Amino acid sequence: QSHPTMEDKQWYQRRVRGIKLVVDNAEVNSPRQQKLLQGLDRNSILYDVRKLQIGDFLWVAQASGQEELVLDYVIERKRMDDLAQSITGGRFTEQKMRLKSCGLSQRIYLVETKASYMSLPEASLNQAIVNTQVVDHFSIKRTCDLRETAAYLTLLTRKLQHRYAGCTLKGVDDPTVTGPTTLLTFPSFSTNSVKNRVLTTREVFTKQLARVPKISQDKAEAITQEFPTLNHLLDRYRSLGSRGEEVISAIKFGLSQRKIGIAASRSLASLLSESSLK
Repeated sequence: QSHPTMEDKQWYQRRVRGIKLVVDNAEVNSPRQQKLLQGLDRNSILYDVRKLQIGDFLWVAQASGQEELVLDYVIERKRMDDLAQSITGGRFTEQKMRLKSCGLSQRIYLVETKASYMSLPEASLNQAIVNTQVVDHFSIKRTCDLRETAAYLTLLTRKLQHRYAGCTLKGVDDPTVTGPTTLLTFPSFSTNSVKNRVLTTREVFTKQLARVPKISQDKAEAITQEFPTLNHLLDRYRSLGSRGEEVISAIKFGLSQRKIGIAASRSLASLLSESSLK
């Protein structure tokens, strides 16, 4: 297979003039959240507040010319009470899926542990955080409060400024050909990250499975690693005949790598009618 040409993928080659932190405008819409920007200002961090389609913080390389190229890092920030609300409201899984498909590989889940009230037990929230690291392959960063978050953003910004100082980067509009020095332009990143983006077949199937009784998000993702579409799963059911209800029971999931088990496997099998398997 030949390498994509400049005409095919709309390449731009530019020398880096500077690195800027981009803060989602939803992160600074209250007096409390303004403390984050005050911390960045004290540390002389160059930042821009704008609407981000996905994530709360990312970095752009300001290239010669007018292009901004999105570095391969994105951060989703949650206070513990926000995390609990996100889980109970169903946004937690959707946000992770969108982050995993946004074209950036260094995904960081930043959790501020200071919270006055949480609607879920702390043990459940900590398990969700661990699953985000082990199952979803996010990096996890815990901070105490906005002050520590500002300090972490400062350190990471300076690290990226040092890493990319004077580099020549290639900008591209196609998220499938990005790499360490081949980066999405900011407009392309925004277009690729819109909330109503068409999901892949596997992403849709994962969301559907997670709604089945006894099938958690972790289990759903483990199932679709082996059976990426419903047709793949149905084919296996057909091949096993009367033993079809055991088809997913041996699949391992989550941090503990426990087997899904026969109860969840039967629950899923019960939703697949005999007519579907004929």
